[in-house]
Amino acid sequence: MNPMSPMLQSFWGTCFWILLAIAGLLALVALVSPATFRSLAKFGGHWLDSSKLLARLDKQIDVDRLVLPYSRVLGAAVIATIAILCFRFSGH
Repeated sequence: MNPMSPMLQSFWGTCFWILLAIAGLLALVALVSPATFRSLAKFGGHWLDSSKLLARLDKQIDVDRLVLPYSRVLGAAVIATIAILCFRFSGH
């Protein structure tokens, strides 16, 4: 048995719950206040300059126009998904 296995399992389990919590907070913001969610999306959507080596891969895809009009539906769907995942992986 690999001695790192329990430590890695604990680490990934912790990361999983932290990522679920962050996604849940963002979904709650999208559900409660679409205007705040829109400003967070604008703040997080800043374009980063990459080198010329990556220029062919550096293509911006505007998902804001697809997601922002439906932020409440998206927020509710993400919260429902998180609830299902929490129930599934909490040991019940």
